[in-house]
Order: sequence, then structure tokens, then C-alpha cells
Amino acid sequence: MIAAPGSTPAPGNAPPQTDATVRLDQLPAGQWALVTAIDTASRDAERLKIMGLCLGRRVQVVKAGDPLIVRVMDTHIGLATRLAEWVAVRPLPTLSETPATPG
Repeated sequence: MIAAPGSTPAPGNAPPQTDATVRLDQLPAGQWALVTAIDTASRDAERLKIMGLCLGRRVQVVKAGDPLIVRVMDTHIGLATRLAEWVAVRPLPTLSETPATPG
């Protein structure tokens, strides 16, 4: 969800999480995830979109911390934690968690 134009999210009101979603800043290095919501002021949301971080996009955390480094398509992007906490993601299984297919 993207906040109304000109609105600023109140501290501590990060996007709602379900059992399947977490905040981007909570993922460990190496984890892949799918962006499910961006809940921040429209100016920040537009900036994320320009960098390629948008709904439905697969991302990988390259380095946890501040700044958080994520891989978006073939690019690495550094995000301040205060911005990354507004991005809700659904972690994707790693290769070791994916069942092998017979073949």
C-alpha cells in the first residue's frame, strides 16, 4: 500500500505484516523476497519505484544493516533502514529449502 500524496508515515507504523510477510530490513543477507507492499510517503515510494523497487519485484538482501544493500534486477541499491522498514516482503525459499525435482 502506498500512502496518500504528501502524507508522512508515523514512526512505528510500518506496513502491516501477515504470517508470510516481514519488513525488508528484517531479512538476513542472502535472502530473496518478493515485494508485497510499500507504505511510505508518495515521494519516497516514487523514488523506490524509479530505482526498480516496486510491487511484485524479486529482491535479494546483499548486506543487512544500515545501509541495507539489496539486489534489484542486476543492480545493487543502498537503502537507509528508515526507508527499508516501510517495504513489506514475502521471503522466498532458498535453493536449500526448495525440494529437489525428480529428473
